[in-house]
Amino acid sequence: MYDFSKKTKKEIRRLAGLAHERELEKALADLNLKFKQWEKKELDPFELDDEIHKFHNKISREIFKKYNSSDMKDHYVAIAIANGIIDKDEVAPEAYHELEFLIERIKDSDYF
Repeated sequence: MYDFSKKTKKEIRRLAGLAHERELEKALADLNLKFKQWEKKELDPFELDDEIHKFHNKISREIFKKYNSSDMKDHYVAIAIANGIIDKDEVAPEAYHELEFLIERIKDSDYF
């Protein structure tokens, strides 16, 4: 983590929780679509089981690790802001100002 103010560190933790929740909700919605395909007989039980396994062992774990890693939390929050998972209006102005350099670096990068 950069040398953020105590107030911004607290805001980053709050935003990490918000981004975690939103990414998890999207992943669960995607999994729900697989259940609907299964109900329509578009997926067989084994394919659905494979999707559930992927969700549990990969997708949800990656989301959890991303937002619960204390050493990179600020980066993942900045990525969430840059990618529109969190709107700028949802970020405390002081925290946004402190994160702005990181957000701009991410926006300028084609990696994220």
